[in-house]
Amino acid sequence: MPSRKPRKAVADPTKPSKVAKKPANGVIKGNTSRDHIYRIFVIFSELQNKRYPDKEALAELCGCSTKTIERDLDSIRGLMTGIGDEAAGAGALEDNDIVFDHAKGGYRLKRELSHFPIIRVEDQHVLTLHFLRQCLEPYKETGIGRMMIDSFNHTFGILTGTTNWKDWERAVHFRFEGKPESGKEDVKVFDLLHKAILEKRVVSIDYKPAREEKSTRLVEPLFLFMRNGSWYLYCRKAGKPERRTLKFARISNARLTDETFKPLWMDPKDSFRYSFGVVPCETKARKPVVIEFTKESAQRAGETLWHPEQKIEKLPGGGVRLTLPFDEPTYLELKPWILSWGASAKIIGPRGLKEQVEADIRKMAADL
Repeated sequence: MPSRKPRKAVADPTKPSKVAKKPANGVIKGNTSRDHIYRIFVIFSELQNKRYPDKEALAELCGCSTKTIERDLDSIRGLMTGIGDEAAGAGALEDNDIVFDHAKGGYRLKRELSHFPIIRVEDQHVLTLHFLRQCLEPYKETGIGRMMIDSFNHTFGILTGTTNWKDWERAVHFRFEGKPESGKEDVKVFDLLHKAILEKRVVSIDYKPAREEKSTRLVEPLFLFMRNGSWYLYCRKAGKPERRTLKFARISNARLTDETFKPLWMDPKDSFRYSFGVVPCETKARKPVVIEFTKESAQRAGETLWHPEQKIEKLPGGGVRLTLPFDEPTYLELKPWILSWGASAKIIGPRGLKEQVEADIRKMAADL
């Protein structure tokens, strides 16, 4: 029987009813890993759907040479080797399970596959992926969190052929900080602000700070960031150098304006170089924060990296002195952390921080 030209490949090998589109010009150019993965899926789709393509037909479909197709077939054979019961039925596929059918005039699979893992993932890799997935788990109640989890499951499913995490979830567990608040419009706000950043457009928002009335503001969005599951916008007041950090949960009625602004080119990491939390601080403190911990808390305080430039010194009696490069803007978040250590932490300096914490303690004691 004469060979037939293959039809267009399916985008998802597990759903052969959907037809994939070839590149706009009909040819895959370059030699990138992305092109390679695309060709692998195209070729496997042709085999899975029993179109019996030969090397010439596959080369025409993928816009490459027959030599490249030969290498791709070898890659598929290698990737298929060892696929077990879940994908291939009884037993594992061998590297000769792609054969040339002389009667049909093209290649075929000796056995049917329900899916095709594009990579073989070892246990140490799955541990890393399991950790990343668990990082997303606390945020599943938020719109952005659900979107990222769906995207992760989809991508990992395509690459490995499974999204079954039950065995790993029973054996390994990661605990993260408190569950973030559920923002009803966080995806909508994210999309709008991201668009505004890319297009350098001023945004009008209604914002409700803590202990203040809601007000309408015009802001120039610089970048978005997340901490402990909560999303924030770092921005400037429109036409002003003053910068602010605004929380998504306090933003409402966000809308793009036609006004544009000149962006402030910056690396977000630089903005938080000397930050303790969400308050940006780019400048190293002239007088660092110095805290001494008693013997009872020394190990717990000293075994955590609070900042890459921290210094830890052992003290007589088993205590430790912790030096952190934080300045005045960070005290808002630093004070609750220091108070959480109770009597096991003593502020050595700077004086301004010591006086602020002392005032808070006196007020707390007066309210008891």
